[in-house]
Amino acid sequence: MDIIRVPNIENYTQEIKDGVLILTPKPVSITEDELISQLTHSTIKECIVKHGDETISSATKYRSITIDIWKSMPTQKILQTTTFNFKLTNENGLNGYEWCDSIRMSFQNKDSKGTFKEIIHMLEVNQYTIYIRVQLSSGKIVIFQK
Repeated sequence: MDIIRVPNIENYTQEIKDGVLILTPKPVSITEDELISQLTHSTIKECIVKHGDETISSATKYRSITIDIWKSMPTQKILQTTTFNFKLTNENGLNGYEWCDSIRMSFQNKDSKGTFKEIIHMLEVNQYTIYIRVQLSSGKIVIFQK
């Protein structure tokens, strides 16, 4: 009978199901800069943005999280604090602008890194908190909280 050795077993949760040992990698905490540098081709597994007890967003797409945060803000505050380009008119399809019905403005999209930077910035502006669990392109799952 062969012995199976698993190095760094403390990095896994262990479960026995139907007589089979299942090892699942534990998520690792990551800094904001580390996460931003590895966002390309990542997938959000779970996200909760809160203001006190109120949930602002539980979306799993960077753009949807951003829009949920914007929806919680007055238009003037968005325009004064955003890192995105906005127009108050429907510019859908012109110069990269996309109309967003829920905030009644058009904005130019950014990639996941630029969008996540906006999320972080808007968290600070509004004193919101975030818990996000992300699967990086490497397959590694990381957690970021702020």
